[in-house]
Amino acid sequence: MNCRTLLIAVAMLAAGAVRAGEDMPVVQIVAPADAEWHSYRRAYKAASFFAPYVAKRPLIQAHLQIRPLAPDTPMDGLRIQLVGETTNIELAVDALGRATLPMLKQAFDEDAVLRLNRRKGHYQFSGRYSIRPRDDGVYPLAMLHEACEQLISAQRASGYRLRLLGKECKGIKFIYAPGDTSAAVELHNAGVSQRIAAQPGLPFENRTMGPYQVVTVRLADWPALAQAVPLPGLLGIGTVYE
Repeated sequence: MNCRTLLIAVAMLAAGAVRAGEDMPVVQIVAPADAEWHSYRRAYKAASFFAPYVAKRPLIQAHLQIRPLAPDTPMDGLRIQLVGETTNIELAVDALGRATLPMLKQAFDEDAVLRLNRRKGHYQFSGRYSIRPRDDGVYPLAMLHEACEQLISAQRASGYRLRLLGKECKGIKFIYAPGDTSAAVELHNAGVSQRIAAQPGLPFENRTMGPYQVVTVRLADWPALAQAVPLPGLLGIGTVYE
């Protein structure tokens, strides 16, 4: 049903209700009529392209990501609807705009679309590498260094070699929600613990996401045997290149 047909149908329902002396029906708009959208086929092909780079590097992951075009654009409440001729699936979007793309041949064949519950012109569909979270919540510094190396090598191999020319892994970013005032990471080394409080900062390299609460652990400041233990509320883990 197109937008014009939908409007006519709503008008007819309203007119019928008035003639019957009933209350006007309430029409709830679930998503903007002019919603931001992206081709599922393009996203599917991109995910297929990046999958081998992640498969060879077990400490990192790749997601579809919704990125705002301006830092003050809200990230709360984002939802993606995968819609095709016979496909209708809602994809969860986390607080960093990341979503896991299902690899569905049927949706590919239908040329389905990924529709964001926001109007056009404020967000874009992209991709995002990040470090995999650990179930036990403990991150040895040696492992984080290796994860950073895996991530920068994946970026170089998949098309960002020139942008990363001369860059090296220098640190890890533990990312928390913008309003999380208790965000921190504890560093344990040789029986001694130190807590590093978060500061407002960019979660990833692009500047359009705006500030989050970020704990930056510089790898050169700690021995490889040290362990980082993020406090609850961790949203994601990024890298620092210099």
